[in-house]
Amino acid sequence: MLSNTSHDKKVLPKRKGFLVAALLAICATWPIGAATAATLPAPDPERLQQVYTREEVLHYEVTWLGVPAGELIIHLLPAQDGQQRYTIRVTARSAGLLDVFYPVADTFETIVIGPDRLPTRYSIDQREGSRHNTKLTTYEQTEGVVTYQKNDAPVTTYTVSGPVYNEFASFMIMRALPMVVGTQMMVPTFADEKRHEVMVRVETKETLKCIFGEITAIRVRPQLPFKGLYQKRGDPIVWISDDQARIPVTIKAKIIIGSLTAELIAYQGWRKFQATEPAPGNNVEESAR
Repeated sequence: MLSNTSHDKKVLPKRKGFLVAALLAICATWPIGAATAATLPAPDPERLQQVYTREEVLHYEVTWLGVPAGELIIHLLPAQDGQQRYTIRVTARSAGLLDVFYPVADTFETIVIGPDRLPTRYSIDQREGSRHNTKLTTYEQTEGVVTYQKNDAPVTTYTVSGPVYNEFASFMIMRALPMVVGTQMMVPTFADEKRHEVMVRVETKETLKCIFGEITAIRVRPQLPFKGLYQKRGDPIVWISDDQARIPVTIKAKIIIGSLTAELIAYQGWRKFQATEPAPGNNVEESAR
């Protein structure tokens, strides 16, 4: 079982998916878009297979200005029929005193298929404060067509010039990308109703303490030219474990008021992760219980 965390919310810069902002700081970084001269480097086939081999759960605590604000849980579910079809389910929850003023219970579900793990369906159920919205996006990857519908509004259709990933499919696929310090990658992405080219810099490797103990982490900084689902200020920073598992352990992002930090607090799935100096009673298997 995953551990419980305290979390809060309110006094927010506009009511725009506050709790998911930290996650989207990663996710908006990595979508794969049209094939151009500046395209995304090909994922490593072996690492891609390992990322999608088993059920996996990543549990983050989100803090705002150092105060617990909520939790994010990413749950990867392989198909039971042995096909190359997977579900990426993400939940964002608020609690504590701030939850009284502005409760959040959001669920995001993406279906990906095929060897490239491309999304075919993306549904959102948002319950924030007194509002309840549903959103549905479908992807016709071969035809280059994306459709979007909010609640019972008319369907909007967009044309794209190549395969596209959404926030959460790209969150998973990015873990299979080559990450060489000092290099940068141009990552095309569909956001804010248009295609963007996002430059991603692999900055350095640092020693970082996390639930796995003291590890070496790769520090990555995406340069986001679009607003997306939250009001950002500056570019987010992501720390990813420098090992075969490539687990994002910390995310930091500035918003209109203050900053957000998402820390991995529990993990379930991988058994091959090796921390350099595991803290007593705080390894991968124990953190998953």
